[in-house]
Amino acid sequence: MSPVLLGLLVLLLLATAAALGFMRSRAYKAVLLRRAAALASAGRTGRMISLLQRNRDRSSVTDPLTNALVYFFIRSGRYDEAEKVILEAMERGDRSGASIAQLAFSAAGRGDAKAAEELYRKSLEKDPGLKRTVNVNLAMLLLESGRLDEAELLLEEALELREGAARCGVHSNLALLHIRKGQPRDALVHAMSAYELQPASELSRVGRAQSLALASRASGMMGDSEQARSLAGKALKLLEGMGGVEKLAGELAAIAEGRESEGSVKSV
Repeated sequence: MSPVLLGLLVLLLLATAAALGFMRSRAYKAVLLRRAAALASAGRTGRMISLLQRNRDRSSVTDPLTNALVYFFIRSGRYDEAEKVILEAMERGDRSGASIAQLAFSAAGRGDAKAAEELYRKSLEKDPGLKRTVNVNLAMLLLESGRLDEAELLLEEALELREGAARCGVHSNLALLHIRKGQPRDALVHAMSAYELQPASELSRVGRAQSLALASRASGMMGDSEQARSLAGKALKLLEGMGGVEKLAGELAAIAEGRESEGSVKSV
């Protein structure tokens, strides 16, 4: 083989190796995730699933594409398919706490609170680093079962572990918890913190409206009708033109117009 041909072959092999490395890289997977999101937005979920299935790492639930696929299946109520993906990764060697936490998330979606709690706690034993996320999921299970003090401890710990805008969801959950505990002043502080931490954007409109709805509810519980109506009206403006929020919008409209008790917002 001539030196020129040998040189070209080496360059080709190097280029191929670089391309394969890029295809396995997080940057490439980020590109694929954006493509999958675009397919989902266009209602082409079958194509989205195929894209994720073809390119994901089947041996790891923390692979971005595998994680996205599991999340989609669970949010769509397709729990058997989600668990099949998780169990396949575990069979291929994934022994992470994250895989156990995903099984817990699926169990919670099925309504099996007991199994979900056991799995969440097992995932934390395996990997305490999951507390910033798993604490929140576990706390919401406890909140629904009336174990408010336990839930509060978990949420406060999660809040300490997060920074910036990542804290807004925890603040919202703490606002709901304090409303359940009959502590509207604390609820108002957390609800407004959640609202202020979320950047004003199209994607955050519903989240910001929900935070204001919680703040309105807390204000009503404190007897501040004027502030409750003002916050409800502000939340309504954020929801204008959006679908799937009719129940919340109706409750907020009743408060803003003085037709209903300010403490009655339930759809948060």
